[in-house]
Amino acid sequence: MSAFTDRKPLGRPHPDWGLLLQRGAIILGLLALDVGIGLLAAVSSKYPISLIVLALAAALSGLVLIYRSGRFEYGLLTVPLSAGLLDFASLPTGTQSRIVISLVIALALIGAWILQMAVQDRRLQLKPSPINAPLLAFVVISVVAYVWSSVLRDPQVIVPPNYTLVQLGALLVNISLPLLALLVANKVHEVSWLRWLTWIVIGLGALALVSFIFNLPSTALISNGARGVFPTWVGALVAALALFNEKISGWVRLLLVAMLGGLLYYYFIMIPDWFSGWLPLGVVVSVVLFMRSKKLSIVSFLILAGFLWFHPDVISQNVLGRAQNKGDFERLSLWAMNLQLVAQHPLLGMGPAGYSVYNMTYHPSDARSTHNNYFDVLAQTGVVGMAAFLALFGAFLWIGVKNCRALARQRNFEEAFAVATLAGCIGALVAMMLGDWVLPFAYNQTITGFDNAAFTWMLLGAAVSLRRILAARRPVPAALEAPAP
Repeated sequence: MSAFTDRKPLGRPHPDWGLLLQRGAIILGLLALDVGIGLLAAVSSKYPISLIVLALAAALSGLVLIYRSGRFEYGLLTVPLSAGLLDFASLPTGTQSRIVISLVIALALIGAWILQMAVQDRRLQLKPSPINAPLLAFVVISVVAYVWSSVLRDPQVIVPPNYTLVQLGALLVNISLPLLALLVANKVHEVSWLRWLTWIVIGLGALALVSFIFNLPSTALISNGARGVFPTWVGALVAALALFNEKISGWVRLLLVAMLGGLLYYYFIMIPDWFSGWLPLGVVVSVVLFMRSKKLSIVSFLILAGFLWFHPDVISQNVLGRAQNKGDFERLSLWAMNLQLVAQHPLLGMGPAGYSVYNMTYHPSDARSTHNNYFDVLAQTGVVGMAAFLALFGAFLWIGVKNCRALARQRNFEEAFAVATLAGCIGALVAMMLGDWVLPFAYNQTITGFDNAAFTWMLLGAAVSLRRILAARRPVPAALEAPAP
């Protein structure tokens, strides 16, 4: 049997507008509720506690409805919506970081899912998938690393008063993001939900692009959610839909192409010194172009090479010069310093956010984060956690390749989504070299980085869902699938 075979109802061949409106109403209702709770929490000193309790009771009622109906998809779609639209509403933690609403929703959904398996299904069982073993291993290793680092911390290390809260917050984010991907992979069974997720991300991308270019007040809504790998995912989805989905109308394709042009203009021309923005974006667009047409990819590369040949100052001044002024090249010394600390704690690292206090103790004049997810994971969970993390992304890549092969030349939404998620995974791997954009570091992005990181994990989880949907339609011989854990 295939590791993905799971007989579930497939998506409707024709849109049911009544059902779509119902889903949209539920999603918007939950989002409005989240906004209200966030605003109440932000100004709790001005409102009686009874009102806040009432709001929390209403939120709990919404979660109970999701739990009873089993339709976690409604709640899942509020995660990207809140991540992209609720930057102004967050909950205090007693530290400099705050808890964003998207994290609250994600934790509630994960908790409801575990409760459903324990109480309603009476068994804790995941749907078979190649991501299960490395993902759960990384979660367990992260928890063990937290305990390990607390017990075996160097006695000379100076620990700030609120360090325990910071570590717990970092641990919470580091395990909730992979669990969010696992939740999506287990609870999304229909292509229609992948369409919803896709157009929500593209819609948020359009809002961010217009807001940033024209400096609109709406920037306050989406500035945090649109950081990191977010523009990379928007570019991957937009390019893939425009080039692979022949079912869309001409005017929609034209809008997608125009939006892609706007993305390239903003991130390559207006802010060329932000490597984390334009380099992963350029990678995913190149991957999509190459998968659509090798000739088109070569032509695009030659045009770009010719432009840079006649305008060398674009790289030397606008890119490298600005990056040097910002101190980006100093990261090499930060990575070397990080490796020296890891060498003393190789097995399980220094725990969530742990290397920060080591830096503040032993290198107080240069105590900075690595701005690199690979070094962050290595320092926080050691070589054991790093192995599980790399194995997890290897599984995501493998699933992306299988999806693209299964849907080759279909020229529909599903093929476009498969290409976009594979390209986006590659882009995320590149982005992790340039910043803590996939697992936000507690002393850099803080917990609020969950907003932009959630897009990566949800879309990767959605790629796993697509693989299962395809396997349910036409089972793949077991020899072609990786063994289920």
